[in-house]
Amino acid sequence: MPSRRVALSVIALGLGLAAAAQVAAPLAAPPLYDGVVVVQPYVYVNPPAGKPGGAKGASAHVPMNGPKNTVVALATPEQPPQAQIVAGDGTLVLPPSATAIDVSITPLNPSVEAGVAGAARILGNVYAINLIDQNGVPATAPASGLVTVVLRAPEDAVGAQVGQVVDGAWLPLKSEPMFGSTWVAVVTSFGDFAVIVPGTSPATSGATQSSITPTGPANGATPSAAVNPAATAGAGSDARSSSDGFPSARVIGAVAFLLLLGFIGAATVARVRRDRKRRR
Repeated sequence: MPSRRVALSVIALGLGLAAAAQVAAPLAAPPLYDGVVVVQPYVYVNPPAGKPGGAKGASAHVPMNGPKNTVVALATPEQPPQAQIVAGDGTLVLPPSATAIDVSITPLNPSVEAGVAGAARILGNVYAINLIDQNGVPATAPASGLVTVVLRAPEDAVGAQVGQVVDGAWLPLKSEPMFGSTWVAVVTSFGDFAVIVPGTSPATSGATQSSITPTGPANGATPSAAVNPAATAGAGSDARSSSDGFPSARVIGAVAFLLLLGFIGAATVARVRRDRKRRR
């Protein structure tokens, strides 16, 4: 186990350094990688006509290392994942009695219940992301911990952000777009998240008007990364982010680490299946 943890830390460090280098001296074009990653279509809980259904969640039981959490890196099984949570060593706040963390990502149908306050157009599924200790106490995180939620949407949309249900309303979080209609945001509490377009725009294909009765955050705390719903897309509190408005290098490094693990896992499974077929 220690050797595995060291190996993962080295991979994360390397990806973080690569991301930092890109931020410091951006390349004019993306680098060329050997191999092809097949991007699966977006999978819905309640699919529109002609779209695939059967969205899946994920769960993990993560032990504590004394008073600190070990690395939390969980993603749904799609390629690329549709929802992810990444928390580094010691970045979560839990009671001293905590011995383990139960992490869960659950896809929710955004249209099955009464609407949440605060108009928002939801792109794709809502995901309940929760981290609780063995006694059911929810974890929180300081903004400086750079705990990140990564969500994929079925489409690109102008003004899209990661949104969180807080006190019964959708709040857009300070977010950054990634590749493949994916957005990333630093969070300080957990609950229901989705890629949203704040405002009252009518729903379009793959999008749903504001949606569900919230399941979180369990602690009822307002995430320090949230912005006022009336603010324009992308706005955020300077006190809740780095000096340039978003901790890009470290966040992207963590996200790339988890995505890499997902791609490696999928490739390993495919290789094992091919080997078994050959032996037969």
